[in-house]
Amino acid sequence: MRKSSFAALALLGSVALVGATVTPAMAVDETNPKTATIAIAAGALSITSGGSFSLLGTSGAPAKPGTTVTGVASGIVVTDERAGTTGWVASVSMANFTINGGVTTPIPVDAVGTYIPRTASKTDGMGSSTLAVGTVKFGTTPALVQQTATQVAGNNQATWSADLRVAIPGNTQTGSYTSVITHSVLTS
Repeated sequence: MRKSSFAALALLGSVALVGATVTPAMAVDETNPKTATIAIAAGALSITSGGSFSLLGTSGAPAKPGTTVTGVASGIVVTDERAGTTGWVASVSMANFTINGGVTTPIPVDAVGTYIPRTASKTDGMGSSTLAVGTVKFGTTPALVQQTATQVAGNNQATWSADLRVAIPGNTQTGSYTSVITHSVLTS
């Protein structure tokens, strides 16, 4: 009988040992859990543009009355650091070309100027947006919209260039004419 008592005791000990290793430990949730908070600060919506440039005629020659001059406005950048979902609209305006002192008739951009933005590129590593490009004909498009961002998610940045064409009227007098181009961006 001793052997059977010893065998029964050994079996009971094995079952107890197996049960002890299979049973998961019970834990009690903390009675006062902590909360972690991150505050995301909203920044600004801004636009910058590259430097001044010249409009030239065919093969880079100075303009002649009755011809069209072209140039490229480069480095136009909208930076949206508002960290939200609201889109934006970039527009452009341009003053008439005038000569120093204004003694001659200006070259009117509303009748002869066209501003054609190129497709914008988005900066990698920032949020996302869907961009749409438009063509601005000065004097015919009330809003003069050149880029629109929709489906914005977080911070985003877009960069583009624009082709500018100005038809020089046949009665334009000799001189060096200048104009001011103003880029603007607003919340859509």
